[in-house]
Amino acid sequence: MKVNDLKKWNWQKIALACYPYIVILLTVYLMIRFQILKHAVILSSDAFLHFHRFYDTSMQIKTGNYSYFQTNYGFNHSGRIFNAMYGPFFAYLNGLVLLLVHNWFNFQILSIFAVFLIAGIGIYQLALKAKVNHVIAVLLAVIYLQFGIVVGILKFNFMAWGAALAPYAIIHVIYMVEDKQRPIHWFSLAIIMSIVSQVHVLCNKNKQ
Repeated sequence: MKVNDLKKWNWQKIALACYPYIVILLTVYLMIRFQILKHAVILSSDAFLHFHRFYDTSMQIKTGNYSYFQTNYGFNHSGRIFNAMYGPFFAYLNGLVLLLVHNWFNFQILSIFAVFLIAGIGIYQLALKAKVNHVIAVLLAVIYLQFGIVVGILKFNFMAWGAALAPYAIIHVIYMVEDKQRPIHWFSLAIIMSIVSQVHVLCNKNKQ
């Protein structure tokens, strides 16, 4: 690439397009910085439950001994049925991540970072769809991270994942109101609702 080609780029537009995501990224880092520096793992009764089921799927992937229903490695090899009720595909995804990052600290930091980042970007995109000013949209994203996600993160009960994915579902409500030609974007709606249902199926049933 030539120097002249770089000069032709509209760097102001590029900066304006990137700064919201940089602000969200820095906010997320500052929020989890203390945990990173202290090398701490957040533990709760829900955390132990999810750690057990993710450990089970990670061992299934590692050994090749798959069992969709039974937890033959977690929960003291008791064979209890958890992943089939809580969302098996998401459990296997987390099991794969655990296998790749090797320990619970790395796994939890990566999980928390992903939740915060997905939530922040989701609220920002939702605000833009609602025709909110860019600066206000960024502020809303930062505020949402402070109050909408933190409780679920501290409990590690996966309700934070629901809160992180909710903005993407609400975006489709705006489509239904504003898009007269195609009010239902069925493909993207089906994808986001499928992901939401996989994250925490049993919890969704209990809340009904």
